[in-house]
Amino acid sequence: MSTARTGLSLAAGLLVVSGLGLGLATDRPASASARSLPNPIRRENALPGSPGWRLPRATPGAIEGYASQVSVVAGNELDLHVSTNPPTRYRVEVYRVGWYAGAGARLVACSPACGTDEPGAAQPVPPFDPSTGYLNAGWPVTDRLVVAPSWTSGYYLAELVLTSGDDAGRGSWVPFIVREPPGLRSDVLVQAPVNTWQAYNDWGGRSLYFNFNGVGDNHVSFDRPYDEKTMRTADGQATDNANLPQVSEFPLVRFLERDGYDVSYTTDVDTDARPAGLLDHRLVIVAGHDEYWTKGIRDAFERARDLGTNLAFVGANIGFWQSRYEDGRRTVVEYRNPGPDPEQDPALKTVMFRDLVPPRPECGLLGVEGIVEPGNQSIGIKDMAVNPAALGDPWFARTGFTPTSVLPGLVGYEWDLVAPGCRTPPLTDFFHSPGTPSFDAVRYTAPSGARVFSAGSLRFSWGLDDTTGDGSPPLQQFMRNALDDLTRPAAPFFLRARRTPGGIRIAAGWPPDPRGRQLYVYAHAGRRSFQPASPGARLVCVTRAPSCLDGRAGHGRAVRYAAVLRDRWRPSFPALSPVVTG
Repeated sequence: MSTARTGLSLAAGLLVVSGLGLGLATDRPASASARSLPNPIRRENALPGSPGWRLPRATPGAIEGYASQVSVVAGNELDLHVSTNPPTRYRVEVYRVGWYAGAGARLVACSPACGTDEPGAAQPVPPFDPSTGYLNAGWPVTDRLVVAPSWTSGYYLAELVLTSGDDAGRGSWVPFIVREPPGLRSDVLVQAPVNTWQAYNDWGGRSLYFNFNGVGDNHVSFDRPYDEKTMRTADGQATDNANLPQVSEFPLVRFLERDGYDVSYTTDVDTDARPAGLLDHRLVIVAGHDEYWTKGIRDAFERARDLGTNLAFVGANIGFWQSRYEDGRRTVVEYRNPGPDPEQDPALKTVMFRDLVPPRPECGLLGVEGIVEPGNQSIGIKDMAVNPAALGDPWFARTGFTPTSVLPGLVGYEWDLVAPGCRTPPLTDFFHSPGTPSFDAVRYTAPSGARVFSAGSLRFSWGLDDTTGDGSPPLQQFMRNALDDLTRPAAPFFLRARRTPGGIRIAAGWPPDPRGRQLYVYAHAGRRSFQPASPGARLVCVTRAPSCLDGRAGHGRAVRYAAVLRDRWRPSFPALSPVVTG
């Protein structure tokens, strides 16, 4: 058993993030120093990348392995279980996936060291349980990675590189997530869909897609390698299957890190284990094909939304099947049909969320729903069209989209649509493609003020990343506009002002968000709308109370007020009061 080297030291760097450019004065008073400092993602991506990180595939079975955990916090250890068949020598090279000036990843460690290797041994493939499909490889620990405190939260690949034999220089890989250290609270949290990675993994002969009858394909273990069915990814590289992270998740990561957003990463398993963690961030993004959720995951997202956390689902077919965990969250359980499922509580059956008793259709959270398909065939590919009726929305500002704009091939291979009769707040439908089935990408505002965006397509992220060959500058600007909104708290629901003997009393309606915040109130003479940064705007008060008094307001003159709420991350957009005179 060997120990990996620690990560490289960080270098300072800064990337500029485009926003809506509203010039809020509130972007300066309380946060100028904090927002001018490079966040961990900017520092990380200022380091030199490793362009040769894409590992050519070895002969299937020549080398493969799995990790002891789906995620780890920096400062801890991660065990790997590696098999080489026939026995030969190998090395583990660990890469962090990001932007890195277009390189796409950075080498952070090797085991036993980057210039050496170690002997491998062939491990058996045990039989699966014919009644459940369960298979735990049960291999011994071969490598222990020390995840150094300097490792930045992100997607990581432990690449298993053969160093001798016919496949020398080729290999396979093990994906895992490094989570944010305790005490840090990034603006944005990205959830990786590791449940789906495993659901489609048929290593050893079984997956959750073996026969669909709930018998023989209802338990899958994280304690096994990923299968080696080859396909082409968005950037033309070979990968295992369409539901592993290279396809729809890595393009999103490259976009976020290229623009330097303050982002950290987690998994759906971690959300089930610590649901309150979603509240440590202003925006939570679900990446890719997060099809398999537990009741705990769905509950966590609904609670986060209802307490004001903004959500973005950048993928499709999300939260479609309700599943359960066993073996300390190392096994995903999904019967698909209520009959074979031994769980007696109808609310916990492993069926589609919309088929639960009582039903919990995914559109109640996402605003859209995945399409029910016959068998396990993918839906296909179609073009994404702009909805002309939504072009006046601020999220379309400076994108260049027109009523006839079409983005070729960005809908699929699975996609979502607006479900008639679903109980949601009013939807803004940004992108719509007609046909049977149709496609929709939507936003709604929850009663808490949280904004919820659903991209509705697994290929949406391809348009965000130029390295896919499908990068779309207009769609990238749309997403920057969306993120400028989604990384802010809700604005005050209302702003009222009335004259009293001591001055003008300004009262704001507060969203039900428990996180610390302050109310900034500004005054401006006259009747016109204004921004806090407008010439002549006067800061009236900064308070944690929902109201304050303007004792400097003169009599006989018209005045208006603007207010923003500020949390630990950013200020809201402003709310304006009616004109006050007298």
